[in-house]
Amino acid sequence: MSRVEPALREQQGQGAVRDFQMLGGAEKPWMKGVTERVQSVAPKGEAGTGADDFDIQVFISTGMPDGVLRALFQQALTEKDVKRIRFVVRGFEPQKVGVLLGKLRKLLPDPYRDDVLVEVDPNAFRTYAIEAVPVFLVKQETKWFQVRGVASLDGAREIARKRGKYVQGDLFPIAEPDILAVIEDRAKKYDWEPVLQRARGRIAQNLRPGFDLPTTNKDYTTLFTPTFTAPHDISGPAPGGKVEVLIARAGQTFALLDYARLQVPVIIFDAGDPRQIKMVAQWLKRAEYKDADLFVVGRSVQPSDSRTPVTQDLNRYLKRPIYPMPQRLNERFGVEAVPAIVEQEASNLRIRYFSPEGKGK
Repeated sequence: MSRVEPALREQQGQGAVRDFQMLGGAEKPWMKGVTERVQSVAPKGEAGTGADDFDIQVFISTGMPDGVLRALFQQALTEKDVKRIRFVVRGFEPQKVGVLLGKLRKLLPDPYRDDVLVEVDPNAFRTYAIEAVPVFLVKQETKWFQVRGVASLDGAREIARKRGKYVQGDLFPIAEPDILAVIEDRAKKYDWEPVLQRARGRIAQNLRPGFDLPTTNKDYTTLFTPTFTAPHDISGPAPGGKVEVLIARAGQTFALLDYARLQVPVIIFDAGDPRQIKMVAQWLKRAEYKDADLFVVGRSVQPSDSRTPVTQDLNRYLKRPIYPMPQRLNERFGVEAVPAIVEQEASNLRIRYFSPEGKGK
């Protein structure tokens, strides 16, 4: 749900229901750094839920008496729309989420149905400074009101409506750990360096050129027409989408550059040939090639170290992004030797080959 103003801690003698305006909360120190690293594994919570999705949010724990939890679940099922009631738990013991779900499921009126919405959301506990349960957040028009302690759903609504006593019945300790705190703590203690080294090694391997092309010994130019042949009849929706029309028949061949455009020149060269690298450096000084895409071949080229991609060494030298040439893409381009410059000419690719022994003009 959208962030709301965090709860102030209870003041001595406070008697009114707490009032939460729907405003953006200030960023907390715990939100920085490690939080971004754990978002992909954190359960869906406040950030991904619209405020209008719920009328009441009930913060609970298995540290509460079974009878209290069972009664709240039963009351939720009597609501006109049970999905407007959200029960929230703070977390679970690592590797034991099934134990938590099993405990809660046994307290449902029908353990085999999923009518009652229970979510794990440590962020919500942090946002509202929940340190004991149960706590009810009751929406009244555009505001959330907090009621603490054992109460029924209808009772919490009535207290919020009357702006009644802030603390009602008994409060119980939260049995579950803050799962985000557990993840954060483990992330801080974990030795990431071996993981990062393995990742760098995999990246270097993946960015190595995967095949070779011969080096040309003469300057020449060829034309190549990239085509696509339909393997079967291809249909698509007609304008308006009511009927389908035949786009291509099986065996029909299309010149791809009748329908697409090569945006910039493409330069392909051998990453292990210093002569070709120098030629490319000179080409990049020319206005017509300043935006060219650069691809390399050369399967046997060795990087400066095992964790540094060959392309990274060239990036530093040429001060440009360099990509390994995929073999399938090269087949689409029709390049048969290097170094080569590929540019579009009508429906064709004009491929110019330059001998490293020549001037490369």
